[in-house]
Amino acid sequence: MKKWLLLALVMALIGGVWYYMRTYVRYTPESAKPKFGKITRGDIRVPISASGLIEANKQIIIKSKASGEVIKIAVAPGDYVKKGDTLVVLKKDDEQRRLVQAQAGLTRVKALLAQAKVAVERARENILSAQAHVDELKHNAEVIDVDLDWNEKHPSSSNVKAIKVLRLRRQIADAQIRSAEASVEIAKAALKDAQQNVVIQHAAVEEATKQVEDAQERLSETTIVAPQNAIVTEVRVTEGMLVQSATQGFTGGTPVMTLADVSKLKVLARVDESDIGRVLDISPVDALPELPGLRDAVREDKAALEQRSGIVTLTVDAFPEETFEGRIERVEPQGQLNTGAAVIQFNVHVIVTDKNRSKLPLGTQAQVEFTVESATNALLVPAEAVMTYQDERGIWVKTPPPPGSREAFGKKFLPCQFGITDGDKTQLVRTLGGNPMPKEGVEVFTRLPQVKKRGHP
Repeated sequence: MKKWLLLALVMALIGGVWYYMRTYVRYTPESAKPKFGKITRGDIRVPISASGLIEANKQIIIKSKASGEVIKIAVAPGDYVKKGDTLVVLKKDDEQRRLVQAQAGLTRVKALLAQAKVAVERARENILSAQAHVDELKHNAEVIDVDLDWNEKHPSSSNVKAIKVLRLRRQIADAQIRSAEASVEIAKAALKDAQQNVVIQHAAVEEATKQVEDAQERLSETTIVAPQNAIVTEVRVTEGMLVQSATQGFTGGTPVMTLADVSKLKVLARVDESDIGRVLDISPVDALPELPGLRDAVREDKAALEQRSGIVTLTVDAFPEETFEGRIERVEPQGQLNTGAAVIQFNVHVIVTDKNRSKLPLGTQAQVEFTVESATNALLVPAEAVMTYQDERGIWVKTPPPPGSREAFGKKFLPCQFGITDGDKTQLVRTLGGNPMPKEGVEVFTRLPQVKKRGHP
């Protein structure tokens, strides 16, 4: 009897526990549970930043004006060279041979010029000789005219024949004069040709002289030197390699090495379209795009000019604990599509002005902080708490559960106006719709509970 009584009590206890669990306790999976955060008060700081590579002021590709075999490389990547320092030495044989050929060509055209000048003098003499012959023939014709005139004025049976002969001689003299005058014109034309040939030979001498100068320069270029102070970033040749002249080859010559002018360091940062307006607001006037009227309009705002320092802050992973100063040098007016991110970005050129800029390695990625939006002693809510309900942005505030409800909490939606956000916290500026401003410490939902469907416990 006691055994059955004990069994009945156990069954009743089990049933009671089941009824309690069924009625008052419900299992909620972790993914369906709400999450909460608190409204806090504090400072918030939101920088506008972009990334870019630390670059030299300019890259200098060294090419040789000479051709030849590399017999010595005097530098290695990373070396700092000064203007005039030897970089590479080429074998001189080819360029020495070209210089001898150019000098021989110059000697030849100088000789041709001398011949052309002699031909001019000879042509002038030929003109004088031809003109003298014309004069002689004209004088002979005058003598014939005198004899013919006397005989015609004193006609007789004996001089009839003489008159005919004189007339024929006069005709012959006229023909000889015309022939001699033609010779004068031919001599004059020959003089012009000779003078033109002198001009041509002068040009040939100038060209040959330039070829000799080029050959001498190429010969001197067999020792390639640094054109300015710079760092060697890349050596593209090896000893024994044949180098092609940059002045003679169709390909523009063989690149020998690359130098980097590090007198200035710069960063080409790409700023998103949504941030470029605020970057323009702090850019110096001379860094703004040269769009019509833009700079003039900016200059009119005298108060804003004082804020346009263009000063930015740079950080690099190589020195995570340090910051470096820079200045906006130029903002490009045309945005470009970043296909990877599907956003429009603008190129902003930043010059590194920090006194320790020499520490920055070329090619390292830099984060450029252009400007900072901040608020102090502001009410802040977790960024995840900002939600949209019925087309309004706001927060869900945790409230006591409704009377008689088996829920552990209640909630109320407050439409709000928000300020800046850093991705973790968002500034709460004010509430809308006449709702009072929540106080510091109030709990808000960062994730709402899942609403159970009908028919489910």
